[in-house]
Amino acid sequence: MSTTWAASSPRVLLLHAYSPKNSGDGLLVELAKATVVRALGSADFRVIASEASAFAGADYIQWRDRLLGKSARIPRRAAMLATGFLGPSNEIRELAEQADLIVAVGGGYLRGGSIGPAIKSWGAHYGQLKLAARYGHKAIYLSQSIGPFRGVYKRAVARQLAKVHTVCVRDDRSLTEFSNVASVLRMPDLAVLELARQHRQTGASARLMEDPIIVARELPRPRTYYDFLNDASDSKRFEWALQSTGGGNDDLPLTQRLGTGTPRPMAEVLADASPRIVVSTRLHGALSSLIAGFPAIHLSYERKGWGAYEDIGLDEFVLNARDATLPQVEALMKRIHEDPEAFWSVIETKKAEVRLKENRLLDIISSIANGSPRSATRSLEAS
Repeated sequence: MSTTWAASSPRVLLLHAYSPKNSGDGLLVELAKATVVRALGSADFRVIASEASAFAGADYIQWRDRLLGKSARIPRRAAMLATGFLGPSNEIRELAEQADLIVAVGGGYLRGGSIGPAIKSWGAHYGQLKLAARYGHKAIYLSQSIGPFRGVYKRAVARQLAKVHTVCVRDDRSLTEFSNVASVLRMPDLAVLELARQHRQTGASARLMEDPIIVARELPRPRTYYDFLNDASDSKRFEWALQSTGGGNDDLPLTQRLGTGTPRPMAEVLADASPRIVVSTRLHGALSSLIAGFPAIHLSYERKGWGAYEDIGLDEFVLNARDATLPQVEALMKRIHEDPEAFWSVIETKKAEVRLKENRLLDIISSIANGSPRSATRSLEAS
């Protein structure tokens, strides 16, 4: 681990990174860094990650507790679970103390509506929230979906969030669930902010209806989701692509069962010269497609999907993943194919509004790094 900070740049500790094996999570880490650099001009980063070994570089530090994590005999996830009780390692505490700014990566990792997600969130993320809250005057959470939560855990999370200078949420349900926390601010997903910064990529639309791309994932409480996937597989119309292969987010077995041959990673698909329609269950599979100039339909299974597509004006192109049917998806693909300009023009009309929100975010980050009090940031938000 590199603990020597660059003397000429602000010292930034980035929390809640997961693993680049999920390309959506890797994208959010890179977008978080880019956002901070746009706000401050330059930055020296140290990144706390749940699977630091999957990243390249000594500046990625494994999230672990003060005691158990030092033993090679303790599994990584067990050591992370202990952080909620024992606190993080001394090295991580030192980095937090030294940092000029503490930034939480955007995403949807703070949740506890049922026992499984609550345990995962506690082990990988609650301790990082407590660390950020301890230095809350210099901490900001980039665009989150927070919740659902229940009972004691929700109250504990709310207490910690209230200590953080600014907490950005990317959907209205999160905003409502934590409306009693003064530091919460509605802000688009980082990938939506990036999309608004992009110049429109115009490409030939002749291939839009040829081999559309589909990104699938396992879903809890699926209802008819797998019926849709089987229908799409039986149609032989789609190329099946991979967005995530990491840990508990491994889409490879499902994708191999549904498709033929070896599925390509989405990054490789989006490098193709001619855009095609993407149908993605993973939100950042859809948003990264839009950034690359590929029109995307999102099959949403969480609040974050509706929030992101509302922010870019594509409400009609997001479906509930648990109830979507192949005819519904085909109808949306037909609309895009018949008038791709209409699809893209909706996004173009929303870009100015999104860019204004990003400018507000950059001002807030700058004010926190420069030591401005929370009241000053609220003035920026109201301006």
